[in-house]
Amino acid sequence: MRFELLQPQSMDEAVSLLSAHREEARVIAGGQSLLLMIRSGLVRPGFLLSLGALRELAEIRVTPEVNLHIGALTTHRQIWASRHTREHANILSQAVSRIGSTPVRNFGTLGGNLCHNEMGSDPPPALLALNATAECVSPRGKRKLPLSQLFTGYFETCLEPDEILAGVEIPPLPSTSKSVYLKHTIRFGDLAIVGVAAMTVIRDGVCEELRLALGGVGPVPFRATKAENLLRQTSIHDSAIDEVAEAAAEMCDPISDAHASADYRRAMVRVFVRRALQQTLRGGARE
Repeated sequence: MRFELLQPQSMDEAVSLLSAHREEARVIAGGQSLLLMIRSGLVRPGFLLSLGALRELAEIRVTPEVNLHIGALTTHRQIWASRHTREHANILSQAVSRIGSTPVRNFGTLGGNLCHNEMGSDPPPALLALNATAECVSPRGKRKLPLSQLFTGYFETCLEPDEILAGVEIPPLPSTSKSVYLKHTIRFGDLAIVGVAAMTVIRDGVCEELRLALGGVGPVPFRATKAENLLRQTSIHDSAIDEVAEAAAEMCDPISDAHASADYRRAMVRVFVRRALQQTLRGGARE
């Protein structure tokens, strides 16, 4: 397979080159997923557009609005090691620590992970629970959208052919929030059969806020809003948690594959949603 490597030195140059080649070009960051697809013959790009020189896309920083900005080229290990991530988005630190093997965490990037949108990926549920937004750049300028709108189907996103994901931004969380990311796999490092990200704010035994995001159990990762609404402004007790877990399972649209049947995935949603909520009640990971 022959292709031409394009190495832009600025974001303006990158979107210009991508616009010129559109469907013939593929954007490459860490390459952990794309290179495997090329070797397998699943994609045959005429051009690879490397973002490696755009170091501004590898920043983790707190904005003047106290949002956490994470560039698309940031590796999973950098996210895990970042003090900013631990302090502002600890649930994301939990999620990236469960990704693949050490080499994948060292070289794989957040932007590549989100754009690949593989079912069972770890960062998306955590970012959905954090109310993250995606920042995209094209020749038409920048646009921001809720991360939930980025994912459109299996291995599909809403990015236009001439559009690049530049990073994500995470708003501040309530100081009393607790969060946890749980993942069910056969082997450590596998894609999640079920991934559950939960964030709660509890005051005097009442759930003031609940965010519950699921991965591995539908075409795209999603917020289980129906289940969330059942617990908001409600006293916490076992039967309420069971109702939330059941509602979350009902919202899923899982597939059956070599790893698990659809029924098994739904059953594990009930189990892991219940565990996630119980853990946040015991303290979870304070943001």
